[in-house]
Amino acid sequence: MSKLGCKCGHVITDQTDSLPYKASLLRDEVENKFWDEVHRELKPLVEAAESGDKTSIADAFGEFSPIFSAADKLQDRISSLYIQRMSTAYECQNCGRLWVQKNNSERFVSYVPEEGAYGAILAVASGVPENLD
Repeated sequence: MSKLGCKCGHVITDQTDSLPYKASLLRDEVENKFWDEVHRELKPLVEAAESGDKTSIADAFGEFSPIFSAADKLQDRISSLYIQRMSTAYECQNCGRLWVQKNNSERFVSYVPEEGAYGAILAVASGVPENLD
């Protein structure tokens, strides 16, 4: 997605990385499955590394070209798992409406904050102290 039109008229753009109004959402229903899949991908590499057996690494991850290392291949596998399980959320910087991706579709559902304003809830440093009570 590169642009999403908010009901307030603002256009939410997604054309770069590290956006303070964008987040990835891992639904609780798939969290255990996601971590099980990550563990399944990591386990053969860790076991091969612990044994020092390069043949086991090649068996687990295939032969590598000089361009791609085992770490690159592992990162690709875990990134693929991440993309399959995550949904995207955007916060409108104008009205604060939260847009959440519906499953793996291109549809988004919106939720309006009680304050009716942008609160930077998806930003790492929103400037608003968190109440942990």
